[in-house]
Amino acid sequence: MVPKELRSNWKLILGDSKTKLPKLLYEIKQIDIFFHVSLHTYEHMMFEFETVWPHIKENGLIVSDDIYWNTAFIDFAKKVNSQYITFNGIGIIKKNF
Repeated sequence: MVPKELRSNWKLILGDSKTKLPKLLYEIKQIDIFFHVSLHTYEHMMFEFETVWPHIKENGLIVSDDIYWNTAFIDFAKKVNSQYITFNGIGIIKKNF
């Protein structure tokens, strides 16, 4: 699904985000957008949000689907005091400094 001209900037990483995500963030340092589509337990969502947040650039986004399965998305947005929007079970948190 990734267009040929973009494949050099794309890499599929399979595995548990609790081990893969910290290593990836160490390598790439900063990101513009993080899309949570993995395990939807409160604990796992909070782990991903808290792990990725320091690496999100100014005006970057965390996007998550199925945000109403638990309160992790809203709790995290409040914890970091950031703007967020929700629609059709999807949430977006914008990082401002």
